[in-house]
Amino acid sequence: NASAASEPRPDASTFAAQRPPTLPNTSMSNSEFEPILNLAADAKTMSTRLRPFSHPSVTAALGDPADSTYAVVSGELASLISDYVVNLPVAHSFDFDIASTSTKNGARREARPSLGLGLVQVPCPAQVHDDARRSDAVVKSPVEAGSGAAAGDISADQSIFVLKHELGEPVGTSCSAAIYSEMILIAKGKARLGQLQAFCDHLIELADKTEPRTFTISRWNIKNQYWQREQRAKARSLTSVVLPEATMGDLVQDVDDFVSEETAAWYSDHGIPYKRSYLFYGVPGAGKTSLIQALAGKYCRNLCYLSPTHPDMTDDSLKNAFVRAAPNSIIVLEDVDALFGPKRQNKVDKCPLTFSGLLNALDGVGPGGGTIVIMTSNHRDRLDPALLRPGRVDKHVHFDHATSEQRAALFLQFYPKADAVLAQRFSDHVAAALGDRQLAMAGLQQYFISQRKSTAEAAASAEAVTSIIKEFESREEEKLKNEKAGEEAKAANNGDGATPAAAEKKQADAAGSDNAQADAGTASGGKQIHVHIH
Repeated sequence: NASAASEPRPDASTFAAQRPPTLPNTSMSNSEFEPILNLAADAKTMSTRLRPFSHPSVTAALGDPADSTYAVVSGELASLISDYVVNLPVAHSFDFDIASTSTKNGARREARPSLGLGLVQVPCPAQVHDDARRSDAVVKSPVEAGSGAAAGDISADQSIFVLKHELGEPVGTSCSAAIYSEMILIAKGKARLGQLQAFCDHLIELADKTEPRTFTISRWNIKNQYWQREQRAKARSLTSVVLPEATMGDLVQDVDDFVSEETAAWYSDHGIPYKRSYLFYGVPGAGKTSLIQALAGKYCRNLCYLSPTHPDMTDDSLKNAFVRAAPNSIIVLEDVDALFGPKRQNKVDKCPLTFSGLLNALDGVGPGGGTIVIMTSNHRDRLDPALLRPGRVDKHVHFDHATSEQRAALFLQFYPKADAVLAQRFSDHVAAALGDRQLAMAGLQQYFISQRKSTAEAAASAEAVTSIIKEFESREEEKLKNEKAGEEAKAANNGDGATPAAAEKKQADAAGSDNAQADAGTASGGKQIHVHIH
């Protein structure tokens, strides 16, 4: 507004004297950080500033900024505050995005709100008041405690203000334009660090809280360096994962012993980091991922998934992921055999993670608050012995092809009213049809999905079981076909079976011919166009 820009700009004292009894409308534009009331602010100056904000309506609501306490929040904590405030009736500005949510019939997509631009006055829970009194009594110096109010007193206004604003001008990114966004917590009164900290600790405690029937799945956000909560999943029963009885019993006994109070005290008394590492190894489709989720439900722990093959995953980022994981969580590193080769070289192109960085992260995992680390691998024999030494891997759990015991147990999972005799008959029919071949549990589960409309007797019959063998043979034939095609393509690239040296010479000759043609085209006035496909 040109006319408004030419008018004299009111100072903070004017707004403090004329502030209304209720919080004013603080909706802002996206570019100039300007309220609807046309009270201008210099966004470029705020991009390099020595104060947390410069917004007249904030001053109008709080009075003298020098009489308040401020805290800038970012990353995971800013996300927790946003999720908390949007569910309060005082929230009036929102951003929307699309997210998936679980339902009885599967999942559906829905609009998920987050906190938008503006200033929101948030009432503090009673627990925050109590924690703030204790924290502020510790934070205040003896001089502050003796000047006026008693140590630890909190004013009648127990609210906290949440300000979300944008600074600077739009900046182009690889996807779209972006504006720097920031969130600030404000408490009225000086020396209110304890109140702000107690409020944040309360939200962290709520986020880390687990329930017997659900758990939270988080993934490490490499760009912003925090654990991003993706979804809350329904926990499955440990009995729904069919493993050999001896394997399951041994694992559960080991975890039960680790999470006991006596074990935690023993680790503390001996100065040993309170953590436990497992290696789940074996054939694909044997139930490794299913068991991890079942353990999370049984022991009320949240899952933290790491993707160490990400092109931006550095040694420091991996270490931060371990350190910042919530206590009593399960950190999962899947397919660790796909990371490094026999000479400890990185198998993934453009991934800066080093083998020593992985070892250092495992050695210094987390704050030692009962963290469980689970690594999965299809080929334990391909792992470096340094990764498998005690302390980095405390227990190895083997996952093999389906045994006779597992086949019968899985049959009873899908047909609970059937008797053990029919289940064993099904297992015998599968063994006879397979012969010397092996089948993973995922293959058996697929069979029961295809037989979901059949009776137990029909599913256990020898005629129905033959469909497993047909599917198995079809996949083996496709696998061999793909391998043969790959070998033929490799031979063609090497010059129809020629030696590597001859193949290199052939490629060099071809490149020379292309260069000669290109030079000829340029000399004759032709135009070269290079197209790079990423």
